Amino acid sequence: MSSKQVSKQEELRKRIYNFYIENRSQGKKHTVNHFKKEKVPSSTIYSIIDRAENESGHQRASGSGRVAKIMTPTAIRQLTRLFDHKCGISQRQAARKFKCSQPYVNQTIKRNTNIKCRAKEIIPDRTEAQKAAAKIRCGRLYRTLQNLAVIMDDESYFTLAHSTINGNGLFYSSNVEQTSANVKYVAKSKYPQKLLVWIAISECGLSEPFFVPSKTAVNQFVYLGECLEKRLVPFIRQHHPDGQYIFYPDLASSHYAQRVVKWYHDNSINYVKKAENPANCPEVRPIENFWSILKGKVYESNWKANNLKELEVRIRFCLSKIDQNLVKRLIGDTRRLVGQVWRNGVIENQ
Repeated sequence: MSSKQVSKQEELRKRIYNFYIENRSQGKKHTVNHFKKEKVPSSTIYSIIDRAENESGHQRASGSGRVAKIMTPTAIRQLTRLFDHKCGISQRQAARKFKCSQPYVNQTIKRNTNIKCRAKEIIPDRTEAQKAAAKIRCGRLYRTLQNLAVIMDDESYFTLAHSTINGNGLFYSSNVEQTSANVKYVAKSKYPQKLLVWIAISECGLSEPFFVPSKTAVNQFVYLGECLEKRLVPFIRQHHPDGQYIFYPDLASSHYAQRVVKWYHDNSINYVKKAENPANCPEVRPIENFWSILKGKVYESNWKANNLKELEVRIRFCLSKIDQNLVKRLIGDTRRLVGQVWRNGVIENQ
């Protein structure tokens, strides 16, 4: 209990005590009714009145109050050690250990500790060699990005429906048997239709997206012709004509094919060299967060598409509504994220 709570209780006891002394002639009921208007429990008021009758003062005696039967200070410390910075332990297991109920364990954790239940973040499964290489490459990349605007591209799959978005996999019902099938069931195809979306972003905005049905492979030829020549070059000419930019693709094989690298050089595209590009390191690529934001908008309120064309129209509409300041903040954070991995290592080593 905080000192602020203690002082408020102490002040209340003092007021009840003095009020009764001053109004003793009107009887105990007068004092009880007066403080019940403040929603003070009757038992508390009568207890303090008894102290006034005994002239024992309004202050609580040290060590008074109900003695903890289960969660003593020692037990709370044991509970803290059991849960803090741990996984794989349930409140029911703890309840059996301390011989109490699961709600009591939950209440104790909330009231008596600073521990909160948190969701695990999903990170790449990296080898030790990849972790070490990430630091070295991020150091090179950090120096390369200095004073340059970052242009980042990426691809992501969109399905006709997306039940994994928060809230989309839930429904409410007072009687499941009376709930219609389209509410309580989610149809899952063995080979769902997908739409691959490519886009490039920078602090200046978004490029024209490229949509590819899932059965069409984005090889080096498609990437070069449709993504780079038709969409990246116009984006650079419109938003970065001064040449103070750097193009930062991921390490997909089509992005660093010999034909593509030759095109970078022939067209004077300032790009992140393969030796400077950290592998399997999504935490330095904020475009990953951009996809999460876009999918949240596309599938908002459990929206579903009937076909890929309808899905494409929806994605285009949501892209037009993306906050440009949000995009600027996301991509503008790239160098800081790269520097963080360079100094501290990848997430699991920090």
